[in-house]
Amino acid sequence: MKKIILTLLLLFAVFSIGNIIDTKAEFSDETMLNQIIEQNKMMSEKIVQLEKQIYLKELIGYIEANAEIIIPEHFDSEYIVYVYDISTQHSIPIRTVFRLIYIESRFKETALSPVGASGFMQLMPETRKMYYKLLNVDTLGLERNKEDIYIGLNLLNDLHDFWVSRGNSNEYSWKLAIASYNAGKGNVLKYKGVPPFKETQHFVNFIYKVHSNPEFLANYSKKYENTIKNNS
Repeated sequence: MKKIILTLLLLFAVFSIGNIIDTKAEFSDETMLNQIIEQNKMMSEKIVQLEKQIYLKELIGYIEANAEIIIPEHFDSEYIVYVYDISTQHSIPIRTVFRLIYIESRFKETALSPVGASGFMQLMPETRKMYYKLLNVDTLGLERNKEDIYIGLNLLNDLHDFWVSRGNSNEYSWKLAIASYNAGKGNVLKYKGVPPFKETQHFVNFIYKVHSNPEFLANYSKKYENTIKNNS
């Protein structure tokens, strides 16, 4: 339904603007002309906002269905789009990224582990400092949370590239990258695969779990049932 409304608004705006251009010479009242131009400007802005709302709702629905998790409302939509865009740029599986953030921090920027890892991506201070310099993050003009997301996803991508360079398949390299993100690259090298640590095993198994559970399906259906009805 919203797509139909958006299409009608677009057609109306194009038609109105076209009429203004074609009949501009006929307007003797400049004030009236300016009012019409302003109305069309406001209409255009509303269309842009509606497009953004539709895109965001569809994007979140896609991510949640793909990752089989419900993104909490406290995780700002700006960060959702940023995580998605950076992941897409690096060809990092969307399911992998959002499940990683879920299990690492539950999407809470204030999350702090017993060993000192912090933020959405649970970066260790020394790792953050190293990548901050390596990636010249200070030149990007990002706020703290986006810095952490940018660093964490670049770290994950670098780990994947490392395992690919050692002759592993693309898919298995992502699994090793996930294990390295949690336990460190050295431990993965030492054990020649996912280390036998309980935390790391749980971490990797959660991200690579194939089937969703009934609780997720129930929550997902409940969240989107009104959207489905409105669009039917």
